[in-house]
Amino acid sequence: MAEEQNGQGKSRMDRLERLMELLIDDHLKFSDEHKRLLTAQVLLTEAQKRTDQKIEKVAGKIEELAGKIEEVTGNLNALISVVDDLVRRDAGPRP
Repeated sequence: MAEEQNGQGKSRMDRLERLMELLIDDHLKFSDEHKRLLTAQVLLTEAQKRTDQKIEKVAGKIEELAGKIEEVTGNLNALISVVDDLVRRDAGPRP
């Protein structure tokens, strides 16, 4: 089979080889980008795990603080009641 020429003087085989080179280059670029994407995914997954652990720790501290706030509120209410009783007793009738 004779080599067919196009208007630019390139044979069909030359054109196919050029297309194959372009496809190979594109595939290599895609493969490199895919590797970087997978690496980023692994890094993000690890960062998310660390973030989740920290959030759990903070949530535990918040629950602990909520319990302490309830305790302090109870103590303050008791103190207010005692002071209120003292004030009312001292404010009793005076001659």
